[in-house]
Amino acid sequence: MFSDDATIPEISKDCSATECTLKCSGSADENVSWLKMKNGNNPEEEAVPTLKVVENGEFTKFQCKLSKPLSYKTSKIMTLQEIFQAQEYGKTGGSITLTPRIKLSTPPNTILWKWGTKKVAEKDRPDLPTDYYGWFQGRTTLDDNTGSLTIYRLSSGDDGDYSVEINGQLKVDKYQLIVKDDATIPEISKDYSATECTLKCSGSADENVSWLKMKNGNNPEEEAVPTLKVVENGEFTKFQCKLSKPLSYKTSKIMTLQEIFQAQEYGKTGGSITLTPRIKLSTPPNTILWKWGTKKVAEKDSPDLPTDYYGWFQGRTTLDDNTGSLTIYRLSSGDDGDYSVEINGQLKVDKYHLIVKDDATIPEISKNCSATECTLKCSGSADENVSWLKMKNGNNPEEEAVPTLKVYKNSTFTKFQCKLSKPLSYKTSAIMTLQEIFQESNLPNNSGLIIGIILPIVAVLVCVAVFGYFKGWYKRFLPGQRDSGTTTIYSTVGSTGLNTTQSNNIEGDATPQGSAAAPPSNGSNNANESHPLTGPPAAPPSNASNNVKEDEAA
Repeated sequence: MFSDDATIPEISKDCSATECTLKCSGSADENVSWLKMKNGNNPEEEAVPTLKVVENGEFTKFQCKLSKPLSYKTSKIMTLQEIFQAQEYGKTGGSITLTPRIKLSTPPNTILWKWGTKKVAEKDRPDLPTDYYGWFQGRTTLDDNTGSLTIYRLSSGDDGDYSVEINGQLKVDKYQLIVKDDATIPEISKDYSATECTLKCSGSADENVSWLKMKNGNNPEEEAVPTLKVVENGEFTKFQCKLSKPLSYKTSKIMTLQEIFQAQEYGKTGGSITLTPRIKLSTPPNTILWKWGTKKVAEKDSPDLPTDYYGWFQGRTTLDDNTGSLTIYRLSSGDDGDYSVEINGQLKVDKYHLIVKDDATIPEISKNCSATECTLKCSGSADENVSWLKMKNGNNPEEEAVPTLKVYKNSTFTKFQCKLSKPLSYKTSAIMTLQEIFQESNLPNNSGLIIGIILPIVAVLVCVAVFGYFKGWYKRFLPGQRDSGTTTIYSTVGSTGLNTTQSNNIEGDATPQGSAAAPPSNGSNNANESHPLTGPPAAPPSNASNNVKEDEAA
């Protein structure tokens, strides 16, 4: 008959006013026993399913043991202090509830919570309100039925030991509260030897470091070590650092095996860059060869020979004979690519992928506004990272990496700035204040209203003016379409003086359109009249007298 391994047990506890009962997880076919330890002594084993512990007992450490015929496993050690003083963790800015572990059959008459020796919250009688003390006032609540204490807006100043008295008796359950910030986002650094790379993870002393190692298509394996050694041809292809605190954890960006052994370097257009072998050399190398892809860049065959430079790298590249460093000047996008180095005839594990970039551009802010909010957008190219600097009066700016930023009219931030970043440079826009954002945004709306009213009026006036102009032109210059009552005077200068012909068209006598024009009263022909399209009239006959017909109606 075959048996599985025993499982790893976990301890749970159930506390009364004076003692705690420890219980051990496990399956029905596993035998339970307890290891009890005094300071400096070997453990004593007791085969009981549960274990009663008192606060002032002689044993100070306890461990649960699960056994099967061929194997056994033990739990983590639990100290007497951990049993009777639970360690609770709160997050900075968050909240926590401390609940008496003893079960109450009826709501208590009196409740008193203390922080060390100082009162936090006290209820003297069921019919009286709760009193709150010190800096816990305004951010603490007490549950009258369960005795639970909730503290809000936690800070490191809330760290310490908390205890509770219910109905005048100090309960055995106590709490040590520790308030922590969130875990930080880790970054991976690398340290190279000739054949391997050691990964290190940034973090603070109170953060636990572990590494997630991934094979292609498999779930990650976690290894709790401070540093991780990686070889170029290893079975794991992706790596991630993990920093943990009691209430949170953060992971770094994934780093591939290729990224570890082929560093990405950035150069600026027109600038220079130095590529340095990361392996430390105890003595100057005998031979050095740098390549760009498969083509040679610089080569030193022996210590007593000068360095040879190749192709378009000639005249703008230098090789350091002592360190093996390669410096390239007057960079351009044509220098992009993969670089590798051989020292003393051996290809080193460190390789470089060079990318040459222009400077970041100076951004400009545009906006799209409604009555209560504006969306700010930032100009820039696709290879530039956008972030926003938000400022409160007198405070340092807060940076938010988002492509667009929503700003509300009642925002607590008063100044805004767009930031465009490239690997080697960044540029910021002019600062825009909250007042400028919403004052300027109102101007187009008012202008649109004004324009919407004025434009139709102007259009009507223009149409009336144009219509009047063409109507007057048409009636004045086209035959048979003159206004009634219009007087036309034609003058010619002859040898005997001025001849004038005046014709009066009296209303009611106008010639209908399309009929022949009536001849003048002196019997002459109207062909002598001047027309703007046919030129001046012919001179009247020499015997013509002054042909001015008075308007009899006048």
